[in-house]
Amino acid sequence: MKIAFIGGRTFHHPDGIATFMFNLATELVSMGHEPVVYQESDHNGEEWVNGFKVVHQKSSKSAIYNKMGLGVKSTFNALFKQNGIDIIHYNCGGPAFFASIWARLFGKKVVLQLHGLEFKRTKYSPFWRFIAKVYFDLYCRMHKHITVCSTEQYEYLIERFGKSSTVITGAVNLPEVVKDTDVLGRFGIKANNYVLFMGRLVQDKNPDCLIQGFINSNYNDKQLVICGCAAPGSNFENELHQLALGCPNIIFTGAIFGDDKDVIIHNAWAYCLPSTIEGLPISLLEAMSYGKICIASDIPANREALGESGIWVEKEISEDITNALNDLYDHYNKYEWQGNANLERVKSCFSWKNKAQQYEDFINKI
Repeated sequence: MKIAFIGGRTFHHPDGIATFMFNLATELVSMGHEPVVYQESDHNGEEWVNGFKVVHQKSSKSAIYNKMGLGVKSTFNALFKQNGIDIIHYNCGGPAFFASIWARLFGKKVVLQLHGLEFKRTKYSPFWRFIAKVYFDLYCRMHKHITVCSTEQYEYLIERFGKSSTVITGAVNLPEVVKDTDVLGRFGIKANNYVLFMGRLVQDKNPDCLIQGFINSNYNDKQLVICGCAAPGSNFENELHQLALGCPNIIFTGAIFGDDKDVIIHNAWAYCLPSTIEGLPISLLEAMSYGKICIASDIPANREALGESGIWVEKEISEDITNALNDLYDHYNKYEWQGNANLERVKSCFSWKNKAQQYEDFINKI
């Protein structure tokens, strides 16, 4: 089948959705399908990556209208410039909101993929959470074929709308040989001696709670490495730097990609993701794939990823993080088994081959 994927950012600086589309499309090519992946980009154009076509769509500066506008633009490109599209797959409701109507009018099967319950995100004000909730209800009611990336979302749709969906979680590729780079030396990071956080610097991932929890712990010579950046125009990253003042063991690297990212995950002592809300966190799966011990907030998405092998903390409670870090420092041997358990769980539950097969079964059914 020829499938258009709409709604992700560029592969060159990927977020979770772009990573999902890249890996799923790569596997679908090997299964005989023809994916066309649309990307939010700084230019218009086309290229071929791993056997599938990538269409770059230049984004606008408006945060409010950007996703909807790109959804419409990408949909019309799929309808009139790409021959024989069978399915148009929208990632999240913004790109699908107006555009999917046109796709259905032209006889295309439409899939809506939900990557999280966006209206629960604490980075938004109460007003914008209300608006997000209204939009979420509308586009869930508008679409028949919905995939979700966690069991939590599946259960929410059943409870809220009585509507069934298909769970297709994210996945990761198992790491191969890690190429050596100078990233540790560049930032003064000590190998196998740091707690790692990797992700967007937004309120609902609670890096501030992690920083405070680390400062109050018996960290001795351990380091905390924060990899990621805030959204343009956000002051949150500056607030994090202010919070970390006076603690030279806290290191901010900015966004990290490619071989540098592999090196930083590979050499971490432990990984921490204290989020309030997640879809199914790819960064956590990546840490698991490197056999890392993981400290995570006790929320359904993290439970679904880690199973029973996480060190659990209460979301938004820095004292819980302090206690977890102190316990790990003092009794590391007690938790060593979790690294191997996390790697085995990724191998059995979160491979891209497995997810691509689930996706093929789903599109054949619809």
